[in-house]
Amino acid sequence: MWEYRSDPEVARYQLHGPATPEELSSEIEYQLTTEPGTPGVPLTLAVESEGRVIGECQLTIKSRESRQGVLGYQFNPRFTGRGFATRAVAITLRIGFQHLGLHRIVAETDVRNERSCRLLERIGMRREAHFLHDQFVRGEWADSYLYAMLEHEWLSHCGDLASR
Repeated sequence: MWEYRSDPEVARYQLHGPATPEELSSEIEYQLTTEPGTPGVPLTLAVESEGRVIGECQLTIKSRESRQGVLGYQFNPRFTGRGFATRAVAITLRIGFQHLGLHRIVAETDVRNERSCRLLERIGMRREAHFLHDQFVRGEWADSYLYAMLEHEWLSHCGDLASR
């Protein structure tokens, strides 16, 4: 995880900069004590290839009552173009919809992050909003897109991606 979490290119479109070793260690320790599906607490799922962590997906439940969740992810750029992110994000959606009983999952991305936009569209998420200057990232205002997917949309579009 340290390889990609400390990479400035990976953090380029994120609100936080590259992770420090202490921050990463603290996050891992916290995950060990987290009950999956606790509202407001990201559940982080490691993505592995050949015994090496190459990325991660996060799923945060906003509200149990309204069955809403937020998706996030980050991957080592050395492993892009092989379908790992597509499959991992689809599996994370499956966990949200089938195992945690969510009705709607959203993801937000910087409009300049074209790879992320393509990934979200490839897995069938709809672009619902374009927020202007809603993030102040490293000294400049940035726009973001909000993508969303409902449970029935996942069943019709992503069920086959997540089962591979």
